Amino acid sequence: MRLVVTGGGTGGHVYPALETALGALRLGWDVRYFGSNRGIERKQCAASGVEFIGFESGPVYKPFSAKGLQSLTKLLKATQSAQKALESWRPDAVFSTGGYASAPVVSSAKRLKIPYLIHEQNTFPGRTNRILGRSAFAVATVFESTAKWFPNVRIERTGMPIRQALRRSSQGALPLTHSISSAAPIVLVMGGSQGSQALNDVALATAVRMATTEVQWLHVTGLSHFESTAESLRKLAVKSDYTIKAYLDAEEMAAALFSCSLAVCRSGAGTMAELAAFRKPAVYVPYPSAFGDHQRLNAQEFVDIGASEMLLQPDLAAGTLEPRIHAWTNDPSRVSSAAKALGNWDVPDALDRILELISQTASLGAFVA
Repeated sequence: MRLVVTGGGTGGHVYPALETALGALRLGWDVRYFGSNRGIERKQCAASGVEFIGFESGPVYKPFSAKGLQSLTKLLKATQSAQKALESWRPDAVFSTGGYASAPVVSSAKRLKIPYLIHEQNTFPGRTNRILGRSAFAVATVFESTAKWFPNVRIERTGMPIRQALRRSSQGALPLTHSISSAAPIVLVMGGSQGSQALNDVALATAVRMATTEVQWLHVTGLSHFESTAESLRKLAVKSDYTIKAYLDAEEMAAALFSCSLAVCRSGAGTMAELAAFRKPAVYVPYPSAFGDHQRLNAQEFVDIGASEMLLQPDLAAGTLEPRIHAWTNDPSRVSSAAKALGNWDVPDALDRILELISQTASLGAFVA
């Protein structure tokens, strides 16, 4: 079977798309990733051995401006290029995770009557998925509350296809070569793929306040924030059990998620799905500028099931974060209850469910004009 995978511009769209592409390749399918030349998908595909076809697509800004007109012109050209590529290769189906990179591809598939499947990672769907999802074979979702945004569309809650290295390690299925050993609770701080200055600053300030508390910190700063955070760590003379990393590779992340007692992080869908796989509670600090406030809505679903806590960024401070860390690390019954709720929410076979839906999508037959 021939499959086009698309989605991107940002990691939240690229990583589930790439994980699906890799799963399809393992089944022996012929797979190509159609994406934007300006996003991270080209680099990620090259590293993973997935064939990539790029277009000059980009974000669409306000149309009644010079920048907006340029973006619309670029979108039109990218759509024309995507349509030619689809006509030439004739895939059986298109799988899209959304984002500006997917719009030219999915809109062209719709025009050419190539069946397509949409995967929406967040509670509140992005523009591309919300519009093109109306004509999709189905919309696959991660969060329970997403379905209401797609009336009269087939909805299948498949969950998130997280990295296989993490999924295999989530329940201790493989030995962790980067195992973390500590008698003290481990607090994992992460600001997402780009890092977060707000989280970085408050985490350090909280560690200073908790200097006499038996807590170990593992702080993932993000590449662009590492040097400044390291300098702040030195100036504040934070105690020695505070470790900072610019990023973690898959094995290191698996070890961190397996070993931590609590995470303090943004509430992007990928991060939340990974924490759910490892049954770990979190204090979520939603990114306040996320489209449609979707990170707050994501976090609210976990709050509602008793799996985590939410702290809005305007309220984020050492004085508000410290008691929340104490509350989680000193209450084993609460942690156990959260783990059970996360286990009920998690979908361990998400990738298999998505691949099955893609097979069903392809069975409709592609009728290229």
